Formats: sequence, C-alpha cells, structure tokens
Amino acid sequence: MNRFARMIFAALLLAVALPVPSAFASFLNCVQYVRQVSQIDLSGNAWMWWTNAKGRYNIGHRPARNSVLVFQRTKAMPAGHVAIVREVVDRRTILIEHANWAPRNGMKGRVSTELVEDISDNNDWTSVRVMHKPSMSFGRPYSTNGFIHPRSPLPVAEP
Repeated sequence: MNRFARMIFAALLLAVALPVPSAFASFLNCVQYVRQVSQIDLSGNAWMWWTNAKGRYNIGHRPARNSVLVFQRTKAMPAGHVAIVREVVDRRTILIEHANWAPRNGMKGRVSTELVEDISDNNDWTSVRVMHKPSMSFGRPYSTNGFIHPRSPLPVAEP
C-alpha cells in the first residue's frame, strides 16, 4: 500500500474512532488522563516523564499500542505533553488519544484522538506532527523524547 493510500486509511480510521466516555472529559490535563487509561504510573509534569521512567519502564523510539508518547516542553507547552498510543497505523503514523490538546471553543481539558506523523530524519519519532482535524492536515513539528512502554507483568512464583 503506498503512502497516500495509508494516509487515506488512517484518516478514515480517525473519522470513525469512537468518542471517549464523558467521565474522562471533565477538565483533565494530559498527565491525569494518561495515568487513568494507561499502565504507566508516573508523576510530575509531562516533560519529566521521560527521565522519571528510566529504570522503571522500558523506553524507546518505536511506537507500540498502549505506549506513551512524551512530547518535550516548549514555550507554548511549558509542562510538555503526553499521549497514549491507541494504534500503530504504519511505521510513520500512529493514532493517539490525549487530553487538553489545542483547546478550542472553551473545550479545555477535552479528550481527543489524533493521527501523529513521524517526520524525523532517522524514523526515530523525535520529531512529529499532529493532525489538525478541521483542516485534515498535519500541523507544525513538535520534538519528542520517545515512547514509554508498560512493563510486562512479572510471573507469579508458584508455591
């Protein structure tokens, strides 16, 4: 499947993504939301998660379902940002779910689902663009640290 066809498929996937239950949508920030829906239990601002995850969780530069993408902090996002990966569409495109991204029309804290495109030179997800739904185009580049992966449960010792 060529890149254009994959993008059409991804756009259709995004269009039919089920809405998130409203119980989560009451003024959540990204950290609160990701802690509620993922297996990652870290604290602090989103930009701190990458460092805080070292030694506690597996970290890397390849997306996987239910991993957490950590955005670096910027002037516009001084606390950074985190999002959970819901689907790996292809090697350069993922579907994420997150809270409090680009609040519009007073909808601060809303939970949304967006496509993310890897635009890094080395395909290591250190530079991404998030789809802007109204225009169905990808926005400006954001720097990221990578992905925090939930650890596999430890085997239970038999008596």
